Amino acid sequence: MKKENIKTIVIMLLSVILVSHSVEKKSIIDELNDQISFLNLKVSVADSLVKSTTINGLILADKLMTYEKKINDIEANTHKIVVTMYHPVPDQTDDTPNITADGTVIKIKRASDYRYVAVSRNMLERNGGFLKFGDYVWVDAGKKSGVYQVRDTMNARFTDRIDILESPGVKPYKYDKASMRKINYEGGV
Repeated sequence: MKKENIKTIVIMLLSVILVSHSVEKKSIIDELNDQISFLNLKVSVADSLVKSTTINGLILADKLMTYEKKINDIEANTHKIVVTMYHPVPDQTDDTPNITADGTVIKIKRASDYRYVAVSRNMLERNGGFLKFGDYVWVDAGKKSGVYQVRDTMNARFTDRIDILESPGVKPYKYDKASMRKINYEGGV
């Protein structure tokens, strides 16, 4: 009987050790599973952020390409010119200083208010250029920068040049390093 009691006790001890060991292993496995779940959540969040960042990056890259194209179009349409001015007087025009080349009648004393320009003939479509009477241009010429309308032409000896129509009494000026581009402008001047 002693042998059997010893066997039973050993079996019970072994069972307790095995159960204890199983519980300890189960605890470790549960802890590892919790860590795996947490890491999977982190990976999922990171994947979501990467996807979102990639999508936003692609959207921004597309917008950047669009703006770069617009800038390139503007730069391709920008022409280097010399800007001077003229008064509507017979010495600087013809014998009808109140009538521009396109037939527009102006009030000489209010010439500056019109914001009209005369362009060199090489810029007119009829001479292979890119402008016609009535077109609007953006002129970048220091203090005279702004929107003007093409209403007149200059003497044939000038090229790549514009004259801004000014009222008598405005002091002459010249901008050697100016630029101009044709614009679509619906507002009145």
